[in-house]
Amino acid sequence: MSMLFCDCKKETKAQIVTVRDTVYVEVRDTTVIPALISDTTTTLIVLRHAEKETTGADPNLNSDGLLRAEELKRLLDNLSISAIYSTPFNRTRQTVQPLATAKGLSITEYPTTKSYTDLESEILSAYRGKIVVVVGHSNTVPDMVKELSNNSFNVIIEDSQYDNLFVVSMPEKLKPTVTPLKYGKETP
Repeated sequence: MSMLFCDCKKETKAQIVTVRDTVYVEVRDTTVIPALISDTTTTLIVLRHAEKETTGADPNLNSDGLLRAEELKRLLDNLSISAIYSTPFNRTRQTVQPLATAKGLSITEYPTTKSYTDLESEILSAYRGKIVVVVGHSNTVPDMVKELSNNSFNVIIEDSQYDNLFVVSMPEKLKPTVTPLKYGKETP
């Protein structure tokens, strides 16, 4: 008969495995998992503005774009969104205006010249552990997502694409992850 005595600490689990007449004790440290769980995760939903009119220096959304803006509101309806960021252009503001109205939020404008690092710092300091929507352009969203993911996610958004949406999860002590999604009417 074999006996095993284990002086297990509070945060350590021991598993006893018997193979033939040999007893193996496998001890796994469980202190890492609670530290990860207790961290807050900031979630950024990053997207390009919806379809726009083809004329004017600061075009409005066209009819397809207005439908996409409504679809965005419907898609994010059940989320507790804390802030909405937009560049100071009609097409970006109009993309998130139905969502902002439904959530009772004002839209925070950020200049396209603001570095993504500064924008990320601003959002994390004000909304750590919250959900924030950020709308940009086909030439800014890919660089923004790349920066937010610590250069681990690359994407190209063609000028004709409006259906991309990126969920960037930013845990405090882990690497950020990016989940690319599509929403609304499919675009080429």
